[in-house]
Amino acid sequence: MPKGFAEQSPSKLGSEAETTVLSADLKLGPGGRVVIPAEIRSAMGLKEGDTIIAEFSEGELRLVTIPEQVRRLQEITKKYHPEHVSLVDEFLRERRAMWGEED
Repeated sequence: MPKGFAEQSPSKLGSEAETTVLSADLKLGPGGRVVIPAEIRSAMGLKEGDTIIAEFSEGELRLVTIPEQVRRLQEITKKYHPEHVSLVDEFLRERRAMWGEED
């Protein structure tokens, strides 16, 4: 494993799935640049030119890929709409009714 990496299994938080945590000591470069090590980029599915989301909260900086953030948001919002119901179809049905169009 490359120097500076630690791989560990965090304690399970009510889940049977085990997660591998990759960590590295990073140095802040000119202009505030940070290089994400290749092993972490690979684990995140990142390639040069990709956009990632940086979240800072409670003293922690988290980097999240856009597909992962979309997945998380979909997971959060799915409890607000019934399964097997197209929200787009529902929206269009409401708009057609509002416009006086037939369904």
